Amino acid sequence: MSKIITATFNGHDLSDLLIINSLKRGVRLGRTLNSKNRKGKKGVDFLGYSSELISFNMAFTFKYNIKEKRELLLEILNVVDPKPLVFSDNPNKIYYAFPQGDINIAESSALGEGTITWEIPDGVSYSIQNYLFTNKATDGELFDYVTINNPGSEPIDLELSATFKSDNGFLGIESDTGTVRSLFGDMEEIDGYDYEISEKLFDDHFNVPPGWVLNNGVVPLVTNSVTQQGTFGYTQEKAGEGFARPTSYGPPTTSWSGPSLTKVIPADSEGAYPENWTAAFRSDFNTDGGGKTKANQVGHQSITFADQNNKIIVSVVIEDNTLSAEKSDLAIYIRNKRVYDSRNTTSYYVTARPGSSNHIKVAKIGNKINVELAFIGRKLSFDFSESDIFLRKVTFYSARYKALLPMQNNLIRALNVSKHNVEKWEEIPNKFMNGDKLTYGKSDRNIYCRLNEMNALEMRDVGSTLITAPPGESILYLAYSSFSDTPEVTLKGKARFII
Repeated sequence: MSKIITATFNGHDLSDLLIINSLKRGVRLGRTLNSKNRKGKKGVDFLGYSSELISFNMAFTFKYNIKEKRELLLEILNVVDPKPLVFSDNPNKIYYAFPQGDINIAESSALGEGTITWEIPDGVSYSIQNYLFTNKATDGELFDYVTINNPGSEPIDLELSATFKSDNGFLGIESDTGTVRSLFGDMEEIDGYDYEISEKLFDDHFNVPPGWVLNNGVVPLVTNSVTQQGTFGYTQEKAGEGFARPTSYGPPTTSWSGPSLTKVIPADSEGAYPENWTAAFRSDFNTDGGGKTKANQVGHQSITFADQNNKIIVSVVIEDNTLSAEKSDLAIYIRNKRVYDSRNTTSYYVTARPGSSNHIKVAKIGNKINVELAFIGRKLSFDFSESDIFLRKVTFYSARYKALLPMQNNLIRALNVSKHNVEKWEEIPNKFMNGDKLTYGKSDRNIYCRLNEMNALEMRDVGSTLITAPPGESILYLAYSSFSDTPEVTLKGKARFII
């Protein structure tokens, strides 16, 4: 080799140990012919081909101190699966290589020579960089297709990221050749939407007062006494978005006290109130900006859903009860019973600005209440066997304890409620909500499908293929519910090349 080549394996620079004398990568297609002899004729019948393991040799010389360098090399090469291998003469490509068997070292000189055989099980090299493809134009317009320009010599494996811009029943992806077909959600919504199945009752944002009632709600009795008092102020961050936060907690009491906001749930278009429903809200609970007092702040935040008798159906509570450290607690109440409790962690501090997936979703469907905490990737489910229980109120409560320093950010940004005329979760048409983020692809040998970072393989149709694209230019077409806005779709992957 006229030019010195160095190698990095699994993050280790091998040039610290050795000098590469020769590198015989060649041109390797990784296949052998399958054929059948012809009787009395020249040639053979072609029966396709079989793949074979691709490998190449790298001869080297140690840099002095054979014993020390040999032990270091042994430690680096002792891997249990293929690891990244990069050569300096082509730093933009990466192999996933496995060092073969034993390496004999010729110790005839003070330097020592040997050969590493690199085995490449998947038979290709990859681009270092990820290539990104999107349906979003530079002016922000969203198209119903994604154009793929694959610079590799092999099909590219693509990971999907889709952000929904409205409620949606399904997302479908199909290639122009028909070899890729992936479906998420419920395709029965493709020909239209029965608005009697699911109806959004309201979607309130708190950049301006949305007409909620002050200090007359239903709140959980986390202690023997809680007081609703004080006031809220409203801040607009951008058009249609902002938040409501306490401007006064009122005079100190002997327990929790602070202002509440309550929405009286409206009836649907048929005059009925929701027995089965889904609510989603975005709120902040954190000490950001609290300076040196952060560890001394305490606070209570709850969102409570109440029935026609002003009794709690379900309440989601986040608190900080620790005076000397930043520690948060989470509790779920069904009726007046605390059915879930998690304490003394930083996990429940949250910021849920517009465009984030840091919402909390609460749903009562049939005999189940489901709570989805998207900002920590957790789903909880509880039994609720009572019938003829209708959602009539929802209350946001922000409180401090006694006269202690209140939480720096204890505010609400948005909340919506949808009514479902169904008794089973599977019948709800809007599988995706505005702002939901769906991701799909393959990690190692496992297929994943996640909604807002939570496992959602049940959203993937069992007949779905992985998303790939051939070398060159191709098109992936998008399909979604006719009542929905176009989702924003991004596909990414590393180009693959014949070795």
